[in-house]
Amino acid sequence: TSACGIPSIAPAAEYESVIASSVEELERINRMIDGMLFLARADDVQASLDLRPVDAGAEVDRLIEYYEGLASEAGVGIRRVGAVTLRADATLFRRAIANLVSNAIAHTPPGSEVTVALAAVPDGGAEVSVSNPGPGIPRDLLPRVFDRFFRADASRPDSARGSGLGLAIVKSIVELHGGGI
Repeated sequence: TSACGIPSIAPAAEYESVIASSVEELERINRMIDGMLFLARADDVQASLDLRPVDAGAEVDRLIEYYEGLASEAGVGIRRVGAVTLRADATLFRRAIANLVSNAIAHTPPGSEVTVALAAVPDGGAEVSVSNPGPGIPRDLLPRVFDRFFRADASRPDSARGSGLGLAIVKSIVELHGGGI
């Protein structure tokens, strides 16, 4: 309020900031709900998997292009190594890799690089790995990293951005395809 008791009006920039913050929070909540629904429907997804040959290299290249802006903003490079065609549901494959890549970008020190490696394995399957030179996860927390809502360090400044569902979704997708994580 002003000195004479009349309520003061906040500047437009303040309103814009509050609205932007609210939109960001709503988007985060929407992503969390979407993740929870995906995990809840995982059994139904198994019945409707659209398994086809997928050029994993081409799919990863598209994701790299999509995440290039975010990686650049974080001062992080991103690249693909190797190529493989695998039998998968392309939409779910992209979702799993996207979760891993966005997580890796968030935990890669500026000036470093995220690598997505693709390789065929002797049994006719494929191995896909996403790696970065980040701080890593303490060994005692590794068994829980794919648990729903688990975050290795909830005290990190950016921990509110995540819901702890991304890696649980990756695990669910890999298992739906008969793979292991």
